[in-house]
Amino acid sequence: MKKKLGGLIRILVSVGILAYLFNGIFQNEANEYFQAHSLDPNAMSWMERARIVWHAGPLSLWNALQRIEPLWFAAAVICGGIPALLGVIRWRWILHVQGLEVRFPRLFSITFIGLFFNAFMLGSTGGDVVKAWYVAHETHHKKAESVATVVVDRLIGLLALFIIALVMMGIYYKRVFEDPKLLWFAVATLAVVLATVAITIVGLWRGLADKFPRLRAWLQRLPRYDMLRRLVEAYRVYASHPVVLTKTMLISFAVHFFSMLSIVCIGYGLGIRSAKLIDYFLYLPIINSVTAVPITISGFGLREGMYMKMFAEVGVAEPAALVMSLLGYLANMFWSIVGGGFFLTHRKELPQAEQMSKEE
Repeated sequence: MKKKLGGLIRILVSVGILAYLFNGIFQNEANEYFQAHSLDPNAMSWMERARIVWHAGPLSLWNALQRIEPLWFAAAVICGGIPALLGVIRWRWILHVQGLEVRFPRLFSITFIGLFFNAFMLGSTGGDVVKAWYVAHETHHKKAESVATVVVDRLIGLLALFIIALVMMGIYYKRVFEDPKLLWFAVATLAVVLATVAITIVGLWRGLADKFPRLRAWLQRLPRYDMLRRLVEAYRVYASHPVVLTKTMLISFAVHFFSMLSIVCIGYGLGIRSAKLIDYFLYLPIINSVTAVPITISGFGLREGMYMKMFAEVGVAEPAALVMSLLGYLANMFWSIVGGGFFLTHRKELPQAEQMSKEE
């Protein structure tokens, strides 16, 4: 019941933010229409004003959407698919540390199934949960270890994203200090990185719970404590594999680079020339870092609002920024639909949930 209520709240928040953003754009476009035609909105009836608002606003978005060049959008789709392939390679390295061998084609399909559920399930971690469930089925004897690989894979990806954001803000620190929004995000991102590193160190610290007897006793009362203990032990294995961690971090940088390059292609395809290449690589890591927090469904509303606020600093019109965000989502949606094909093809290979619970 709590999960359904939480999902409903996030749907309402997402819809509310999007409605607020669309209403703001429509009102701004309508004001420009009134000024261009020397009209006084106060002298009009509310029905006439509403008609103009809902004509000028959607028309501006439609005009911005039509400006996308097909070849640039195709390039954006291709760039959006490369991170998935790199993610398979990264996940395979992480699995090898646990002694888990999954055939590359099967791992490829599981990754795309995860993309499918990321797009259609509530919450940004829905795909990770499904990936953990699938790979646990592939390796019945090491289910906790399988889940740990998904956790480590997500953690490394987020750390790489945060590092990129901090490095870019450090290089262009003058712009950061001149813009209160960027300065706030720099401080917030730094706090998140420090917290993540602290949690990682605590998780890798063997014997920490033994130093606090009450903590150990409390943990042992948790449901499925044995599975939790195995999960933590599997997580700690990576501390003795610095080479693998370094390789996965480097490939994570490439994952985020191509993800951002996809948006660059969309910006160029829309004919946005006021934003320079460096603007994309400064703003996008910040936007992606904030939307990685599961506040709304797939980042809807929050992501679009940040696109509009950030890129407005370099002269990008609100409709163009909104369309850029939505087209970026559609480019990724293409690969989510591909993942849906994998899901329909492979889901019959899985045992029933009741059977999996018995095996545990």
